[in-house]
This record gives sequence, structure tokens and C-alpha cells, in this order.
Amino acid sequence: MEGNINSYTYADEGASLYDVLNLYNSKHFLIKDKLIKAMADMSELVDYIEKTEDVQLAIMVKIIKEYGNKIPEIIKAIKEKHVDDKENAEMIFSTVHRCKGMEYDTIQLVNDFITEEKLEKLKLDKKGLEANATKINEEINMLYVAVTRTKNNLYIPETLMPKAFPVSSQIRVLKVANEDDKKPENSVNTNSKVVRKENTKEKAYSVEVLRNKHKDAYKPWSSEQDKQLEYLCCDGLEIKELANHFGRTTGAIRSRITKLGLEVLYDYK
Repeated sequence: MEGNINSYTYADEGASLYDVLNLYNSKHFLIKDKLIKAMADMSELVDYIEKTEDVQLAIMVKIIKEYGNKIPEIIKAIKEKHVDDKENAEMIFSTVHRCKGMEYDTIQLVNDFITEEKLEKLKLDKKGLEANATKINEEINMLYVAVTRTKNNLYIPETLMPKAFPVSSQIRVLKVANEDDKKPENSVNTNSKVVRKENTKEKAYSVEVLRNKHKDAYKPWSSEQDKQLEYLCCDGLEIKELANHFGRTTGAIRSRITKLGLEVLYDYK
């Protein structure tokens, strides 16, 4: 974690992720931050965030809503994996502010920067554009800083790519899952066990025929590809998307995920 690991659970104003979690659980007596303690409940905090546009508090609320009381366990697991010496780290996590002036071999951006689509919409609202010009410029600069931290490869969500941008071997565009395609949280799987059927036709293919369809089928995995696979698994890409990205079969992707121990870590079943 670039910078102090504990600072990632605090907003600049001093409110901590635990303060918001305690508000979420209606445990006001455990809240230390005065601002959070003054809130009656989460809905009041959300109203405050909407009026003040406090981005850091908004992120905290989003985390709390998604992970709830699992957060202490998650933070503990992160701290157990954390190393103090950056040279020994397999992956470095950073905010844009903390990585200013830094350079890395490979960068993967999360999908929370301003997009070209949003800018196009803002252009239609001239009054809003003028009123928020400074903030919009800051957001564009943030994306610029993030993109320019890499020395070699950049993994970037498709929503952040400009239209008709030239193809580059060093820029890997990541597909962003459509919210409508996701399985509803309250949906029920009535099958206690799912049996995956083998594709017997694909097994009958020769290596040459299979490579025509999947260009890297049966080729050895490099350490760089293994790292890429872990990054993309962490980002939540589906098996088919991973197969398309690496030019391999879905079976090969599943096999590699199992071999690297990513199956349980990133919930690939």
C-alpha cells in the first residue's frame, strides 16, 4: 500500500471507515469522529454527502453498503498480506494522490475516473460546465496522472478509453460488466450442486485447429501472464472474458486459475 496502510481507512477530515460502520450498526457510542457522531443514521449521512459532494465519505459509504460487517475481517486479511518494503511486493495499491511522481512497470486503473461520455453530457449543460469547470479539470488531471504512472503496460476500463483511440500493444482494454447483466442479489439457485458439462467437440480438435480459434492454446504461461491473470481475476472478469483476453480456451483459464490458487480467493466456481 503506497503510504501508510492505516491511512486508507481514514478520510482527510479524520472520519474513519469504522466510524461509518458503527453508524451503519447504530452504535453511536463507538463513533469517535464528531461529524459522523452527529448523524442520526446512514440516510442522514447520505443526504450530507449529496449536498457537500464529499467524495471520500461517499466511497466509505459505498464500501460499508457492499461489505457491511465483513470489513474488519477484510482489513485484517489485507494487513496480513501487506509488506513494508515495496521491492518485495507482488502488487502495489495506491490512490492517485499517493502515486504522484512514482513510476511502475504495469498499471491497472479502477473504473472511478471521469469518462468521455460524462464530459460530452456536461458540455450540453453550459451553465453547469462553467460552474464546475475547476472540479472537472481536476478530475481530468487525476486521470492524466494515473495513466502516466506506467513505464510499460496499462490496463484500463473500456469506459475510460477515448473514442477511436489508436490500438497499442501496451494498452489493454478491460471490459466493464453491465449492471443489468449481473445476477440479482436476492435470486435463489435451487440446485445444490452445479455440474459443468465437458465440451467433447472442443476436445476432438487438433492443436493446430484449436490455435486457429484460440491463438495461445497450449502455449506455456509466462510469469507476466500469471500476474495479468491475477489482476484481472481481482477485477472480477468472467471466465469467457479472460479466455478472450488471453486467446485461450475457458478450460485452460480454469485450469490456470486452480493451479495459481485463485479459485477460492476470487470465488471462481
